[in-house]
Amino acid sequence: MTEKSDVIHNLKLIYGYGYTKVFNDVTDSITRMHISKTQMDIMQFIYLNGHATPSDLALELNVQRSAITHTVKKLIQKNLVRSEGNKMTNDKRSKLIYMTRDSEQLVEEFLDKIHHKITTDIGILTKEEEEQLYHATMTILKYIPGGTPDETHT
Repeated sequence: MTEKSDVIHNLKLIYGYGYTKVFNDVTDSITRMHISKTQMDIMQFIYLNGHATPSDLALELNVQRSAITHTVKKLIQKNLVRSEGNKMTNDKRSKLIYMTRDSEQLVEEFLDKIHHKITTDIGILTKEEEEQLYHATMTILKYIPGGTPDETHT
């Protein structure tokens, strides 16, 4: 039986590798465009949700709404998001933030590079190891926020 501390240690190595090695290898486009982590987080949230209000983004990213407003203005200047009136409310001040085609392509390129990096890293697995890894990842996805929606535990 594997000790829980061994599992945590292994996951720490995996997450750490994912954050440092994979992220560094796939951020060429982001670096060229001088996109901050917060800007990328905003684009990823909108990519996954279709649109967002500044309040949604502030809540999701755990930052002040004024910081979101400032960051969204920078993204608008870079032609990576657009802001439109929120037709779902009667409040004319309410805005929805959408991605532009440029930011969709950027996020898709980022995700494609992550996919390629992971595929390369696990390409040497045997069929049995691949099956074991699949089951392990499904278990992990059940317990992390944003994992398998039908089975995520809170």
